[in-house]
Amino acid sequence: MQHLIHSASLKPTEFKRLIGEYPLVHTSPGPALLVSAGVHGNEPSGIAALIRVFNQLEMNNIQMKGRIMGVSGNLQALKKGVRLIDQDLNRICTPERAEKLEKGHPPDFAEEAEFRELLQIINSLKRDPIYDPLFFMDLHTTSSQTTPYISVNKQEKSFSFAKTFPLPVARGIEQFIPGHFDHYLSLMGHVGFTLEAGQHTDEKSIDHHVAVIWLALAKAGLLLNPDNEFVEHSRQLLEQSSHVKKGNYEVFYRYNIAPGEIFKMEPGFKNFQPIKTGELLATSDNKPIYSEWDAYIFLPLYQQQGSDGFFVVKSLDS
Repeated sequence: MQHLIHSASLKPTEFKRLIGEYPLVHTSPGPALLVSAGVHGNEPSGIAALIRVFNQLEMNNIQMKGRIMGVSGNLQALKKGVRLIDQDLNRICTPERAEKLEKGHPPDFAEEAEFRELLQIINSLKRDPIYDPLFFMDLHTTSSQTTPYISVNKQEKSFSFAKTFPLPVARGIEQFIPGHFDHYLSLMGHVGFTLEAGQHTDEKSIDHHVAVIWLALAKAGLLLNPDNEFVEHSRQLLEQSSHVKKGNYEVFYRYNIAPGEIFKMEPGFKNFQPIKTGELLATSDNKPIYSEWDAYIFLPLYQQQGSDGFFVVKSLDS
């Protein structure tokens, strides 16, 4: 059923800003779904997933209203296989910076140039009167093994949309690290979320990305037949993919790694794993960091780059 594309098979020359769009002839009014991938250059899984979905749409002549567009985020970093060039693209996407770039101010660093090109695409969709409303998804993977989950801001429409997917949902990370690409889109009034599909190099992450794209096409109202085989297969795959019970969580703590700090997460932590007060979580310059809460660990850092040591979330369902 699937035309398989693997992230490891993508060559630097294959990365381009517009991954694909469907249908190619833009005549049917309806919602627009903007799907971004590779906002971090060491996370090509979402690009492979979008290529697969566009192949499936075209080969099966899927009928829809509106339009889906897939775009690459940090092209320069993707081509080099690194997370970033100068600054994290997923920390600089603010309305203030957008306004500056849209007024013609030249980019000051590599990721500003990337953001400027993404803004041009967003604005072209907003200006086209046949596409309304605008939904979005930002596709990511993580450094450690994780169950797939959704990260969403506190905007009620986006949170309500996220809760319709058969995955755990964590909201509110933007209060600790603003400037996410999805946070910018939410501030502009659009509806959507970030999907963390699994570990960077795990090919299952591509399957999870593909599945959520198909469900989003159905839930956002783009598909004329929202009960097709791809949608049903995707729903079943996601329902079976998580070791975490579907639920809603809120981020309430972030551990910040200071410049020059030697931070090391204790091995074995996974997203949404319960933690207890007094439990050893990590070390900072060889000094222990103990949990102060009975809660859940979120995004434990197991890579060299980044200042987010870990987050802590609480359940909203109990």
